[in-house]
Amino acid sequence: MWIRIIRDISAIKERDDRSVMQNNGSGGKALKAGIGYTIGNIFIRGISFLTIPVFSRLLSTGDYGIYNTFASYVSIVTIILGLALQASIKNARFDFPDKLSDFCSSLALLTIVNSLVISGVVCCFASPLSGVMKMVTPWLVVLIMVEAFANCILYFYNAILSVHYKFKEYLVISFIYSLSSVVLSVVLILFCFRGAEYMGRVLGSVIPLLCLSVYMLWRIFREAKPRMSKEYWKYGLKISLPLVPHQLSQIILSQFDRIMINSMVGDWAAGLYSFAYNIGMLLHVVTNSTDTAWSPWFFEQMESKNYDQIRKSSNLYILLVTVLSAGLMVISPELVLIMGADEYQPSKYVVIPIVMSMFFSFLYTLPVGVEYYYKKTGYIAAGTTASAVVNIVLNYVFIKLTGSYVAAAYTTVITHFLYYLFHMILARRIAKRQLFNVGIMVGTSAFVLAFGFICLALVEYMLVRAVLLVGIIAALVLFVVKQKDELLGILKKKSA
Repeated sequence: MWIRIIRDISAIKERDDRSVMQNNGSGGKALKAGIGYTIGNIFIRGISFLTIPVFSRLLSTGDYGIYNTFASYVSIVTIILGLALQASIKNARFDFPDKLSDFCSSLALLTIVNSLVISGVVCCFASPLSGVMKMVTPWLVVLIMVEAFANCILYFYNAILSVHYKFKEYLVISFIYSLSSVVLSVVLILFCFRGAEYMGRVLGSVIPLLCLSVYMLWRIFREAKPRMSKEYWKYGLKISLPLVPHQLSQIILSQFDRIMINSMVGDWAAGLYSFAYNIGMLLHVVTNSTDTAWSPWFFEQMESKNYDQIRKSSNLYILLVTVLSAGLMVISPELVLIMGADEYQPSKYVVIPIVMSMFFSFLYTLPVGVEYYYKKTGYIAAGTTASAVVNIVLNYVFIKLTGSYVAAAYTTVITHFLYYLFHMILARRIAKRQLFNVGIMVGTSAFVLAFGFICLALVEYMLVRAVLLVGIIAALVLFVVKQKDELLGILKKKSA
């Protein structure tokens, strides 16, 4: 089966190579790739979302919490092993245009060396570390290192594909991993790990990713033999190392709460929180995908000094996401009911504040684009690190004070709001002008918070929320009809 898959991917690569040679317009390639990534990511994330009801019924809240805590540790360790080296590939494409394959091969070797050294040390202390990390068995610590390494190779290889606009191969690999992980996990849970279902879910994730990482390394080393290069290693580390604290802080900001809940309350609480978070993240999946189209367009408008157009378009963008946020909060109790078994129902009180935090996470992407445009990435790292520290402190204080995992949802709202506010002030100072409508941002923020608490009060009143949902849909339709010309104009400008 794997040989056939590899052949299919190779055929796709050859077709993509011919497509790139035939397409002389880099803008056209970038637009086509951007659309492909956006649609593909939504589709692949959709697979993950649709599997929530499957695993919430196959796994107890404890097992669900163990797996999600495991996944959180994997995200953190991936950055430590990979050193964010994939970030240097975009620059190397221009600085080593004729030696990019050699560069990538050499940095892949550096990733392997770094991973082996760190993993070797960690595995020697797997038993005591499992106690500190609240892992039920030392084998989970070993598997964290294995999956983190495979993740590094996946990110690295996808970065290579992206600079060549090979989005088709990226989508094929992502689809294979998503589907094989789900199928293998279900098989292992049902037939091999009764009584330890979390291990079936973990191995179902690790094994396909490890197989794909071997294939990806083979592809990289086939292009150029791996060798140590002081020049390439120094170049890659100079660009990538400063990004490590930023990426670690981002992971801590989004993942560390469930690690703390697992440690301070219990794996069952981490399971309930993770379940709610995965549903609330639906808004983030949508806005993260739309940002793929927004960011290049924003850079173009900044370059042309079309500040009025930025303000008009951002107003529409914010209002649209506000309506989507309200709609998701209204139906969130029903999503919990559909997606989860009875033991997951208490998490319906957590989804709504998670959606609030995802709204502020979206708002943050607008001012942070200014910092990227003016190459002030140091401020981004500082803001992310500070927010991560604030999140950890607030989680510790309020989880301990209340003894409840629910507190983490509200500390996440506060943290994301402060994160957005910090970058909003910073963007104003960097650009020396207010690019975004503060009134719209304040108004929509107040609405989302107020509407969220109304939905919380109405969690048990489905009919009342149904009326609210009809109103939201009507408002969305009216909004689209009234702004039809403006929306079509923006789309035309983005595709021009």
